[in-house]
Amino acid sequence: MKLKKILIALFLIPTINFAQDSIVQIKRPKVGVVLSGGGAKGYAHIGALKKIEEAGIKIDYIGGTSMGAIVGGLYAAGYSPDELEIIIKELDLTSLIINEKNRQDIPYFEKANSEKYILDLPFNNFKLTIPQAVSSGQGPLDLLTYLFRHVHDTNDFSKLSIPFVCIATDIETGEEIVLKDGFLPLAVLASGAYPSMIKPVKIDNKLLIDGGVLNNFPVKEVKDMGADIIIGVDLQDPLKKQDELGSATDILQQIIKFNMEKKSDEQRKLVDLMIIPDTQGYGVASFGEVKPILERGLIAADSKFEELKEIASLQGNLENTRKALELKEYILIRDVKVNGAEQYNLNYLEGKLKIKSPQLASFKEIQSGINRLYSSGNFSKVDYKLNQEKENEYMLELTVTENPVKQKIRFGLHYDDFFKTGLLLNYTSKNLIFKNSTLSTDFVIGDYMRYNVNYYINNGYLPSIGIRSRMHRFNKEINLSELRSPEYPNLNELNYTFNDFVNQFYLQSTLKERYAIGLGLEHQYIELYTRNVSQTDNFPFAVNDKGNYFKAYAYIVADSRNNPNFASRGVMFNSSIKYLIDSNVKNFEKIYEFEVDLEKNFHINNFLSYRFTANFGTFFNGNNTSAQKFIVGGYVQQRFLNYTKFYGLPFASAFGDNKLILGSELQFKILKNHYAGILMNLANVEDRIEHIKLTDFKYSGYGLKYGYDSPLGPINFIWAYSPHTDRGLFNLSLGYWF
Repeated sequence: MKLKKILIALFLIPTINFAQDSIVQIKRPKVGVVLSGGGAKGYAHIGALKKIEEAGIKIDYIGGTSMGAIVGGLYAAGYSPDELEIIIKELDLTSLIINEKNRQDIPYFEKANSEKYILDLPFNNFKLTIPQAVSSGQGPLDLLTYLFRHVHDTNDFSKLSIPFVCIATDIETGEEIVLKDGFLPLAVLASGAYPSMIKPVKIDNKLLIDGGVLNNFPVKEVKDMGADIIIGVDLQDPLKKQDELGSATDILQQIIKFNMEKKSDEQRKLVDLMIIPDTQGYGVASFGEVKPILERGLIAADSKFEELKEIASLQGNLENTRKALELKEYILIRDVKVNGAEQYNLNYLEGKLKIKSPQLASFKEIQSGINRLYSSGNFSKVDYKLNQEKENEYMLELTVTENPVKQKIRFGLHYDDFFKTGLLLNYTSKNLIFKNSTLSTDFVIGDYMRYNVNYYINNGYLPSIGIRSRMHRFNKEINLSELRSPEYPNLNELNYTFNDFVNQFYLQSTLKERYAIGLGLEHQYIELYTRNVSQTDNFPFAVNDKGNYFKAYAYIVADSRNNPNFASRGVMFNSSIKYLIDSNVKNFEKIYEFEVDLEKNFHINNFLSYRFTANFGTFFNGNNTSAQKFIVGGYVQQRFLNYTKFYGLPFASAFGDNKLILGSELQFKILKNHYAGILMNLANVEDRIEHIKLTDFKYSGYGLKYGYDSPLGPINFIWAYSPHTDRGLFNLSLGYWF
């Protein structure tokens, strides 16, 4: 047996150092551990390390590739196998790699304007761009930077608790890169940047990918560090047989593995004790199988336990105690330094980061700031590093990689009972004219043409500036079942045409991307008319009403919902007060309008949530025209005119100068993306505010709802009944609202 021969040789031919007092000292053998790549199968490394420690072995060097580099790097930085097991079990690595942006970190402007597209085509200089990988790597990098926070200042990996080495591949030259120094989180991420899954990592102007492409089992590299005995944990699958090559993907993977397997065979010859966990049935993407894969590592190492104890005995059965890690959660940030920012100024960056030095900040606050920067879409990667300047004082150094994609063409599709069919075409451009700016232009082609153009300059801590223009144009029948005119006793409905043009200039400040406060100026032109009847004094509806309205307004809005379509937690709040001048009224009638809209979602459990909604609006001091009155009824998830939806009533069933609407909904999550709901709403809509009562509601509606959060947007089927009309009403909407 190879191990026994080595042990005998080490006993019989020891290295002897003669001290000045002629005392002979025998140098103990140094042990190195090598961990191969293997994706999710790398969980087995943790089980193997547990048994190696249990046998009493002191690990002097450790190295690895890909997942072996991640586990090995964390172990070298001071984490015990038990701590690694806890970390791994608490992670959802699939979500971490995909790194879907947390909606709470998405900039408020993006939440308000960009959650309606089903297809994005990014391009530069009129050339389409294709992402380098499924994941940008930001999620794994954030985690590794946090886990390695206590060794940010350790640039030489030989100075870690256990000297460490990992392997990456230079995608430009095809060279193997041995990483022994640098920023540890970036190094291990580069070693594990699996092609097409994680974007290549740039280090020292080299573009690096998974080291397993060339060297998936770096035994020689650990031996060169000074190891006398090598323990290898190998998770690699052998080359496939003919009958296993059933697809083009299988064949491509087999070709890639030719060089990998040849190199690994050479490295295996240098291993003194091999541990090979049986991971059959598990693949590189089996991230949800932590416990069984880790157990395979324990079993494989346990089968070699006697040999492991022999190595420990050779070392002298040293006391193998590990110093507990001192991991800080709060640090004093004395200064902030930013590298790589050209198109975005410091005000913008600090506004997203929400850290003004000097500040005592938690790592959670730092990570939230990093998430906000990344979620803005303006950066393809955001690295951070803590440089200790004095005791307990740090400089936060950010390195941002600005997203090279500055333009996008985006598309959306929608159908509903109100606007009918619509195709949304959007052009978005970043940093046009001014830094930190976003231009978003929506044009809707379909049954009713409309547009929405926004230009927004985000100034971070300073007030941001926005210009907005939008137009809605549609035709709609208004039911006359309640209000009859003596002159038209047989008229059941009016066919109205609505035109609504709005232009705004505003200043806005945001807090934590969930709240916004602002003020602005608005011009609105409204036109509504019908050709069913001619205007008479006795007719209760406006036949032809148009006018220009000039408004000064202030608002407070908030959106912390976890999902804009089927929220189970979070708040949506929208309140505004407007000073309105009607140019069509003599002496320019001055009117004040106040409106508040609230949605609060209560998470009960993973399957059930409760939603409460309230909407109140009123006008002060003026004779309001029909075009400005509150309109209630119908199911439309858009803001135009002074419209508010109401389940069970047709569009514009009620209108007036004052409104109070309350709603409740129980939402059931019946499958992963499927929802059912039971809902009700109550309303009072009156011209005089004293007629609004909390104890007696004029309108009510009750309904059932089914929804599907599809990749193409939300799909909703709603059936509602109102005693007011004594009939049921069915509403259907397909896709995002725009």
